[in-house]
Parts: sequence; structure tokens; C-alpha cells
Amino acid sequence: MIPVLQTERLTMRGPEADDFPLYRDFYADAEGSGHYGGPKRADEAFQRLAADIGHWHLKGFGKWILVERASGKAVGGCGIVHPDGWPSHELTWWLTRDARGTGYATEASRAAITFGYEALGWDTVETHMRDTNTAARALVTRLGAEVIRRETFPDGVTRDVFRLPRTEETTHVH
Repeated sequence: MIPVLQTERLTMRGPEADDFPLYRDFYADAEGSGHYGGPKRADEAFQRLAADIGHWHLKGFGKWILVERASGKAVGGCGIVHPDGWPSHELTWWLTRDARGTGYATEASRAAITFGYEALGWDTVETHMRDTNTAARALVTRLGAEVIRRETFPDGVTRDVFRLPRTEETTHVH
């Protein structure tokens, strides 16, 4: 069972088949999905949704769907994933166009980091991104991350790997 997290403004729930329009629209947006392999066709977005659902069942952790508590509208995804063949897990997040700049990525990331340390019992929660992803670098800086190594990944791209510190975030798990 995928846990549900509650933050101040978000409910973080597991991905479901009904989230396909959210994925389709996000991955069709070249600006938003460019750092996530996009833009992607609708069938490729569906495969990403299926992989996100499966990750939870195969590994016991994954990405949540971010739902605004006030409106009930799904606005993106955030969580921790570890694709097979990659050297480590990573905190990851994405937001719809209208949700960018709201602080939701920071809020959800803090909850996911807390989950990694407390629920999963990890000693380190990591993330990594391409050097050109300035928005992601700004977010991890806000979160207090530190570079712990530089590594070449299976896709041939060399990235900084960041350790994300424990947060004081109050996260309610259901």
C-alpha cells in the first residue's frame, strides 16, 4: 500500500490510472518536461505513469501525485526513485505549468526527504540532475543540499550528486 502524506498545502498520494491526463499534459509540454526526457507522446507518458505505479510495488517507494488540498487539483509529482542500473536513488519532482513558482516542489520535497529518512530508515537521501537544470539546482540549494560526489551515469552524463539533509518538516503519513 502506498502511504499518503499530508503537508501544509498538499496531499501526496500514489499515482493511479486516472492520472493519465496529468502525465499526458505534463509530458507534452516541452518546457516543463525537457529535463525529464520530454516532450513525449501520449503513449510514452502512459508508460511513465505505469512505471511510476510499478516502482512503488517493486521497490516500496516512489513518486507521489501532488494534490492541492484547497482545490483537489493534481498539480504534479514528487518522490524518490531508483531506476534499475542507476548508481543510487534520487529525489525527483515535476509540476504542471500553473503550479510552478508556488513553492509546492519545495514543500513536497521536504516531505519526501522526511519519508526517506524516517519511514525508509535511510542514512542518506540523494538527488542529482544535469548541470544545466538551474531550477533543480536552486531547489536543492534551498533545501540545504551538499555535493557529495560527481559521477558519470549510465546515460553517459556526468552529474553532481547531492545529499539532502533531514528537515524539520511536519509530514503526516496515512
